[in-house]
Amino acid sequence: MRRVLPIAVLAAVLAGALPAAAAAASYETLATDLQSPTAIAFRPGVANPVVAEQKGRIVTVRKGRVLVLADLADRVGQGGGEQGLLGLVFHPRYAENRLLFVNYTDQSGNTQIVRFTTGRFHKPLKGSAKTILSVRQPYANHNGGGLAFGPDGFLYIGLGDGGSGGDPGNRAQNPRTPLGKILRIDVDGGDPYAIPPTNPFAGGGGDPAVWALGLRNPWRFSFDRRGGGLWVGDVGQRQREEVSWVPKAAPPLPNFGWNAFEGDRPYAPQPTRGDLITPIAAYDHTQGCSVVGGYVYRGRAIRSLRGHYVFGDWCKGAIWSITRKDATRVPIGVTLAKLTTFGEDDQGELYAASGTGRLIRIVP
Repeated sequence: MRRVLPIAVLAAVLAGALPAAAAAASYETLATDLQSPTAIAFRPGVANPVVAEQKGRIVTVRKGRVLVLADLADRVGQGGGEQGLLGLVFHPRYAENRLLFVNYTDQSGNTQIVRFTTGRFHKPLKGSAKTILSVRQPYANHNGGGLAFGPDGFLYIGLGDGGSGGDPGNRAQNPRTPLGKILRIDVDGGDPYAIPPTNPFAGGGGDPAVWALGLRNPWRFSFDRRGGGLWVGDVGQRQREEVSWVPKAAPPLPNFGWNAFEGDRPYAPQPTRGDLITPIAAYDHTQGCSVVGGYVYRGRAIRSLRGHYVFGDWCKGAIWSITRKDATRVPIGVTLAKLTTFGEDDQGELYAASGTGRLIRIVP
């Protein structure tokens, strides 16, 4: 299937440079002593961010202090630099059920999706741990790690292609493995979960939990709280980083293209099944080397960013904004060395964290 380069991306490529833009934002530092933060989440109705740290701690930041909610180091394995506690998300009805979901690699390097019930002071109760899903990982890299509840109420799980380089097992395009996919499960409809009947392989022909194919190492993905569309940052191999978008009314089988494509360029040409998702934006490794997916800004504090997708790059520390209509990356005026992840609070305001241990809130 032929992949068409969006006009906005093509224009930026032909121009050879991105236009300068006036700074739209600044930031305030909330903490500087986190330990390799990988994910930021918020309990519904609670203003204090909750942060996953790679070695296994779950912490919250309150008035500049880092407070430990749980230490899962006895469960979490970190034999490779990309392993560890990689994701967390609170159930949309957390105020009622007190459920928290985490994504980590265990001592054997395999992915575990585990549910906890929280107790006093919102601390996860270790005795409540229930494994929802386990995935064997053939290599130590490309674990993905993202978790998000969609507007349909289902839990979406991002998994990389299993690692090594170039997807040697062609796993991302193989519908029978969960690797290189976004999975979608119903954690309220079964024990430990049910398969949504509209999943593309719910009736057979592939792993029934698979919702989308063709990802290398999705880091991170999020749903636009207003439009419901899914935005995904997928880390490239050696040439191209990409950001893609899937509408709320998604095609039956979204396919992000890896490893037939790396970003917007052919990589290992082959037939691709489903509906090929062309990147909204792609950039080469003179501009960065590891995309960090973010959020569509829906807050009120920064008027000029409203409706813009905000994301960045780990290598450059750059934070940019784009829109679906204009893929030109515009610096928002904030950089964060070793950027690792973004977060969004109840009001739609944005946060970011760094591998150096810094947590910031993006402000006017």
